[in-house]
Amino acid sequence: MHKQLELLIMLHDLDILLNEVNQDKKAGFEINKRMEDLVKAKRKIEGKLQPNFLKRYQKLAEKYARAVVPVIDGICYGCFVTLPTSFVVRKNRNEGVDFCPYCARFIYWFDD
Repeated sequence: MHKQLELLIMLHDLDILLNEVNQDKKAGFEINKRMEDLVKAKRKIEGKLQPNFLKRYQKLAEKYARAVVPVIDGICYGCFVTLPTSFVVRKNRNEGVDFCPYCARFIYWFDD
């Protein structure tokens, strides 16, 4: 898998965790240390991402709850549209950073 794609998936996972921690905080739980650790990890990953990918990720994260989505059986799980055959038949999937041609989210291929 492409290193930048791995970083994007990790960043997305951290954003989901941070959102869950914020929900816990709203419920009255004390989670400051956990939150600090997650924010540090997020900043570290952001520092390793290429600036163009980070900027695009941030814009997508503002627009969608999920900025990085899997493709399963040729279907983008962001917009649930079947991707063009040219995407589906490629042999070097996950060897680069791809975007859904319909919803523009980052995509990665999930194969059984």
